[in-house]
Amino acid sequence: MAINHADQCGDVVGEGAPLVGEIRRRARRRRRVDVGVALVGVASLAVIGRGSPSTAAAHALLADHVATPPACARARVALLALTPMSGAAVYDGLVARAAVSSPTACTMSGYPTLRAELSDRAIVTAGRVRATYLGGGLVHAASPPRLTITPHARELSFTVQFVTGNGPPCPRMDAVEFALPGSRVVLAARTIYRAGRYAEPAPLIYCGHLVVTPLVPGSSGRR
Repeated sequence: MAINHADQCGDVVGEGAPLVGEIRRRARRRRRVDVGVALVGVASLAVIGRGSPSTAAAHALLADHVATPPACARARVALLALTPMSGAAVYDGLVARAAVSSPTACTMSGYPTLRAELSDRAIVTAGRVRATYLGGGLVHAASPPRLTITPHARELSFTVQFVTGNGPPCPRMDAVEFALPGSRVVLAARTIYRAGRYAEPAPLIYCGHLVVTPLVPGSSGRR
């Protein structure tokens, strides 16, 4: 399964003319090279995503997320992957991985702000849990770690969990938009699918109880 890296939105959110968009995409690709092959090449990617949050959606997410001046306002954040967690019973989940750096040292700690867009046009805001049924989060720690962000990019992760199902009563999850704690960057992944039994895309079905776990170092989404 694969993901096309999502666009980033910082203080200025929205889409420009095609030529400007292409220039920005090329600049982003050059920046991603700077995080190093070790980060960009970690594991296989799991869901398909493309696009950026709409101007209104991104500003609304930031308004909820940045109640006080962010601790890492100048942080650079690149989405590396959204990979599936092993489902259990009626639960499904994703591990979100990002490469984060900052020109000046700062500290991140706590929970990401995340919203999901559903096929019935509903917007769902994730709640917060210390650990999930699927094993993500603070499995072996009492409190969220304080993560030092420096000019050298490091990989951070968190998990997303929700109740799923196979019937028509529940809509599919079409997109997720999120911001890391202390950051002004909004990231998005759209057209989200899980690989099916025969490697054919299958939509993620959302039946409720969307939650996120704290930000942790590394790629597993757990500590």
